Amino acid sequence: MSISIEEVLNRGFSAWTKNLKISVPFILAALVVGIMWIAYMALFVIAVMPSLIVDPNMVVEALRPYLLPFGVGVLVIILISMLIEAFFTAGAIGMAKDVALNGRTSYEEMINSGKTHFFNYFLLQILFYLITLVGAIFVIPGILQIGDITNFDAIIQNLLVIGAGFVLWIIYGIFVSIILAVSYYALVVDKIGPIQAIKTSYRFFMNNKAAVVILWLLTVVVVIALSFIGMLFGFNETLAIIWSVISTIVSIVVIPAVFTLWWTFLYMGKTGHDVRDPKTIDTSKVSELQSNE
Repeated sequence: MSISIEEVLNRGFSAWTKNLKISVPFILAALVVGIMWIAYMALFVIAVMPSLIVDPNMVVEALRPYLLPFGVGVLVIILISMLIEAFFTAGAIGMAKDVALNGRTSYEEMINSGKTHFFNYFLLQILFYLITLVGAIFVIPGILQIGDITNFDAIIQNLLVIGAGFVLWIIYGIFVSIILAVSYYALVVDKIGPIQAIKTSYRFFMNNKAAVVILWLLTVVVVIALSFIGMLFGFNETLAIIWSVISTIVSIVVIPAVFTLWWTFLYMGKTGHDVRDPKTIDTSKVSELQSNE
C-alpha cells in the first residue's frame, strides 16, 4: 500500500535512529576522498618545492611546467572521487532498502550493494551532469550577440540577455534535479541501468509530483538553514568555529543518511514495495532474526 509523505519522514528518521550504521558509508567516503586529495596536494607541493627554493621570486615561472600535469591529475582525482562516492552512496541506498524491507541492515549489504551498483551509479551521475549541461543553450544567444568576449562594452550591453540566460539555465537545472531526484534510488532498489533509471524517475515524478517536490524542498530548506545559522554564528569567532565543527559532522553523519532513507522509503513506498514501520519492530523480533542468520 502507498504511504504518505508524513509516514516517509517519520519512518525514515525513526529507522535512522535504530540503524545508525547507515551513516558509516558517508563517513568513509568523506575520509577516503579527503585523504586522497590531501595526499595529492602534498605530492604536488613536494614536486614543485625544489623549483621554488632555487628562485623564490619566480613563482609563476617555476609553477608553469607543472600546471598541465597538475590539471590532468586533478581531473583523474575527481573521477576517482566520483567512483568512490558512487560506491559508498550505492552501498548506503542498498542499506536503506534493507532497512525498509527488514527493519535493519548490515555492513555486508553496504559492500555488496556498492560493488554491484557503483559503476552504473557513476554513469548515471555523468548522464545527469550532461543533461544539466544542455541548459547552456539558454546562454548561447547572449554570447553570440556579444561576438568578441574580450569586448567589455559589448558584454555590458548584452548583460541583461546573458543574465536571463543564466537564470533560465538555473531554472532548467532545478527542474532536472527534481524530475531525476529518485533516479539514483531506482537504480539500486530495482537493479536497473542508468538510462532505465532516468525513465523510471520521470514516470515516478509524473505520478508523485507533490511528494517529490516536498522532499526536494525539504532538502533545500535544510541546506539553507545550516548556511543561515552559520552566518549568525559568523559574527563571533568562537561560535563560528564551534558551529563549523557541528555543521560538518551533521552534514556528513546525519543529513546524507536521513535523506537517503527518506528518498528510498518514498520510492519504495510509492511503487508497491513493502516499507516496514520501525516503531512496530520489536527488539525481540530483531534478535530472533539475527539468531536465525
